[in-house]
Amino acid sequence: MTLTPPNRLTALVGALVLTGLAAVVFVVGRGPLAGDDSAATSSAPIVHTPATTQKPGAKPATPTPRVATGFPMSVDHALRYSRVVVVSIGIPGAAVDAIVRKEARAAAKTAHAAFVPLSASNDRAVSALVAKTGVLPDPAVVVVKRPGVAVATFSVTDAGTIAQAVAEARR
Repeated sequence: MTLTPPNRLTALVGALVLTGLAAVVFVVGRGPLAGDDSAATSSAPIVHTPATTQKPGAKPATPTPRVATGFPMSVDHALRYSRVVVVSIGIPGAAVDAIVRKEARAAAKTAHAAFVPLSASNDRAVSALVAKTGVLPDPAVVVVKRPGVAVATFSVTDAGTIAQAVAEARR
């Protein structure tokens, strides 16, 4: 099939426009997403908690340093308030990932553990999880306990299995 010169020019311009559009989407699409942990990659390994309000005449309280665990910031935050955290990693909009996220949330609620959903398109969060746990399937559920130890990693699973892993992590 041969193209006439005007059709060749149109095809070339169309290809250039699509390439430019793809580049713009790639650059703009890397902005902050749900679960973006841009502050988690700071060079300082110790995070200080904010000072509390004090009574007049009382000694100033020194903030307690918290050691970063290497997990994404949202997981570190959840570990401050819960001994065990259930982390669900999946692609937003994927049907199987949504089912796994729902099961993980139900297991966390049943087992009285914190729940943190993370997007698989969040490179910083996923790379931090891979560095701590090794290769992650998609979708993935990771059970983490204080002081930042991954105790179980699952792929497609049900709420009962996750709740059992949470119970084991508490022991």
